[in-house]
Amino acid sequence: MVNNKKIIFLYNSASYLYHFRISLMLAMKKRGWQVIALSPYDECAKKIQENGITYFDFRFKRKGRNPLSDLWMLIRLVKFYNQEKPKIVHHFTIKPVIYGTLAARICRIHGIVNLVPGLGFVFSQGGILQQIVEKMYRFSFSSRVRVIFQNRNDLNFFVKTKLVNRKQTHLICGSGVNIKLYSLNNYPQDNFPREIIFTLIARMLWDKGISEFVKAAKIVNEKNPHTRFWLIGDPDRGNPSSIPLSWLKNLKSLDYIKWIEHKDDIKPYIAKSSVIVLPSYREGAPRSLIEAASMSKPIIAADVPGCREIVKNKVNGLLVSKKNAALLSQAMLTLADNPSQRKKMGYASRKIALKSFDERLIIRKTIKIYRELS
Repeated sequence: MVNNKKIIFLYNSASYLYHFRISLMLAMKKRGWQVIALSPYDECAKKIQENGITYFDFRFKRKGRNPLSDLWMLIRLVKFYNQEKPKIVHHFTIKPVIYGTLAARICRIHGIVNLVPGLGFVFSQGGILQQIVEKMYRFSFSSRVRVIFQNRNDLNFFVKTKLVNRKQTHLICGSGVNIKLYSLNNYPQDNFPREIIFTLIARMLWDKGISEFVKAAKIVNEKNPHTRFWLIGDPDRGNPSSIPLSWLKNLKSLDYIKWIEHKDDIKPYIAKSSVIVLPSYREGAPRSLIEAASMSKPIIAADVPGCREIVKNKVNGLLVSKKNAALLSQAMLTLADNPSQRKKMGYASRKIALKSFDERLIIRKTIKIYRELS
């Protein structure tokens, strides 16, 4: 007998579920649902359990391409779904989406929600792997499945290439933030000190524009010695675009740039920053920019899908061409030399965040999808 009040969230890390989806899971729990989090175990699994959410350690290789390993993942998912008999399953990222959907269909679960957070490395490289993934997506989405996209470009691409029917799609930009917590009101109001800090917060991947950021930092610091630059985040060894740890450690030789390891609480660092920067090659809906907007920060980002959903050029920040350190440095210098413009853009960022990125709004939109499938 299917439990009409059971929902499973499947992702490739407990950290993501805790940091970005705990509010959604708690909202479902508050509505009387039994909520299960399913992911490979990491240090955040206990935090999920401490919030009253049932957690199961479900191990699989995020980037592995071994068909036997993937088949074993599918078999284990079928067994788990048959055992738990949920009303709704919500999958995030490529492998959970593809194999989670296949398992749910085998188990005749009709409430299937998939989130495609961005096209990612596979689609940026193209080739045979992209063709295989497209076929798997097309097959996975060929039933009563709802698919959430975080930017309109990705949604239109999936529809145009017939990977999904437009009627199945929903556009929800990001996971949202707690607007009350992510606010400069919680921090000392020394917003524009003599030292101007440009901060990039992301996984340390080449695709995030890290190289361009470092090159631009050199140009800017030579022209304005009051500028400083922070890189905050860890390498992602499971990603082919991951930056070697040795390269990041070598940045210590530069007195104007600092690499800082991942921080669970990023708010104090955003508060101390003058401008948040993300020259990424492509995004879904970058969390760091949503957090920056909520904390009234001006933003410089690449003019690519995902970033342009958050940054309105010359309103709350500046958009520049991707893979172009020269243009990035020009944008940095523009804001470095104009504190009044930074302040004006920061106010605009907060206004945009209040309107579009309050997590309560994101949760309501997501729960509406669940209700349509119930």
